[in-house]
Amino acid sequence: MRNYFLGLFCIILLGGCQTLTPKKQTIKIAAAASTQYVLDALIKAYNAPDSIQIETIISSSGKLTAQIEQGAPYDLFISADTMYPNYLYQKGLGLAKPVVYAYGQLVLWTLESYDLSQGLRVLEDEAVEKIALADPKTAPYGELSKAYLNEAGIYETLSPKLVLGESIGQVNQYIHTRTVEIGLTAKSVVMAPQLKEKGQFVTLQGAQLAQAMLLLRKATSSKATMSFYEFLQSSKAKEIFKHYGYVYQS
Repeated sequence: MRNYFLGLFCIILLGGCQTLTPKKQTIKIAAAASTQYVLDALIKAYNAPDSIQIETIISSSGKLTAQIEQGAPYDLFISADTMYPNYLYQKGLGLAKPVVYAYGQLVLWTLESYDLSQGLRVLEDEAVEKIALADPKTAPYGELSKAYLNEAGIYETLSPKLVLGESIGQVNQYIHTRTVEIGLTAKSVVMAPQLKEKGQFVTLQGAQLAQAMLLLRKATSSKATMSFYEFLQSSKAKEIFKHYGYVYQS
């Protein structure tokens, strides 16, 4: 009998201890593949308290938008453009109007020894057999890449060489594994410490994307999410964005 009451006391004691342990709040962030590296740096700089856990879901902006429409329980959407966040806001899925957090830049990136001072003309070189770019249908950087090549009058000419990645992440994989000789990607990728010294790149002048984020109505940790959302608009966060190749317009 004594052992029975002792065991019961321990169970009650442990149960009481568990109630005293604060439950972690999880912030679920749906983020464009182009923001993967800078987002890691931002989360580290944010230095969330132990009670907050940040989970990132990385994909193309278009695919994430479809998931959010279908009810995915994300708290914050960090897109590679403004179109998708505005679309979701107009559908009533946002708590406030989308906010532009930075402007991304498009680059040519290769691990080969091409003369990138030629700019886009290097893509027409016979030595270049495969060129990667993100799918224009789901990835903002893919749409920007297609528009930029069209404006230069070479998209149709290069069409047989083009290899589409479902997101900037896949484009980067194609380039990094030399599945293609060269590709068009986000500057925020090639400026990441993990990739900065790999290969060479050139920034394509005038090829920029306004990138926005959206607080979502399904936010389950509203206070924690709001705290990180505000941090992304701080001067400290802006310096990190700049370090990864993003720019701001006055």
